[in-house]
Amino acid sequence: MRGALPLFRFRGIQLLVHWTFLLLPGYVVLMGYSEGTPWHDLLVEVGFVLLVFLCVVLHEFGHALTAQHYGVGTKNITLLPIGGVASLERMPEDPRQEFWITVAGPLVNLVIAGIAFALISISGITLLLSEGFQDLTSWNSVLTFLFLANLSLFLFNLLPAFPMDGGRILRSLLSMRLPRERATRIATTVGRVFAVGFMAFGLLRGQPFLAIIGFFIFMAAGAEAKAVRQRYQIRSVRVRERMRTGPISMAPWATVQDAWNAMTMVDHRILLVMDNGVLAGIHHREALRQLLMDKGGTTPIGRGEAPLISVSAEDPAFDLYQRMLQEGFPAAVVVDAGRVIGTIEKRDLENAFGPVAHGPTLPVPSGYAG
Repeated sequence: MRGALPLFRFRGIQLLVHWTFLLLPGYVVLMGYSEGTPWHDLLVEVGFVLLVFLCVVLHEFGHALTAQHYGVGTKNITLLPIGGVASLERMPEDPRQEFWITVAGPLVNLVIAGIAFALISISGITLLLSEGFQDLTSWNSVLTFLFLANLSLFLFNLLPAFPMDGGRILRSLLSMRLPRERATRIATTVGRVFAVGFMAFGLLRGQPFLAIIGFFIFMAAGAEAKAVRQRYQIRSVRVRERMRTGPISMAPWATVQDAWNAMTMVDHRILLVMDNGVLAGIHHREALRQLLMDKGGTTPIGRGEAPLISVSAEDPAFDLYQRMLQEGFPAAVVVDAGRVIGTIEKRDLENAFGPVAHGPTLPVPSGYAG
């Protein structure tokens, strides 16, 4: 995210703080100063705001570390004045995995609230009265604040305002019974109703951060619903619709010049090396050009690189593209009844599927209504 300052990295996850985050403590100081609040109390209030965001950071790492457990990476976690956003590379389509990744964040806040409450109980405080805030620097008031703040974060983030935690939990539960696209559509509708409510309530009650959270939820829900819809539409595309038929093949003893001439005459970038009818290896056009420059045209092409992954013409093209991205394969050979009938490169799928597969990283926001 542009304008974000890196703070630290933990388990490969970069924590960023966006410059707009400074607007929140600035707003607290400005409002307190206009009301004549002493500077000591202002600094304490800013300290409590930072304490809340420390809990938000732990909340987001709850999402990110649980996602790592399921093999899902997190590009970064960004702190904004309205809360935190963990940018997951994707959300597993297994609804149970999505459920646990999502619920991990609020559970972190519930654990913090439980620890704070236990410490309060041990210290002999049995009632959470407003008198606990008279001495803002006491440990009791800090613990009381931690308890109330994390309980609020836990409850607020469980509201079914997709794509916030509660909305994702709703989507995951619906996905256990319904197709994921329909479950997403229902969760999006519910989330947008909550988003409009947040915006209206925030504007009417003078809580701008709640109104901003509502706007963010409304836009993010629509964007993710569109991405899910696109994914389901493109899953009907098969490899045969994107592959290049009539692959060029030559024996290992063919010359580099003959191979280069054959490749430049057609729109193919892969040469199959066939040894007695068996695929022995492949040559990419770039590698063949380099071989021509380094060793000359009369050199045999040899066996080339190791054969690529093989797929069926009826395999989903999008699944193949995701495998290429995850495992680093630049291309694949298409096989039917043991015979190579075509080739397909990652670049052949990039234009069709790139915007969906690489699209904006998945935001898992934790809202803070302040």
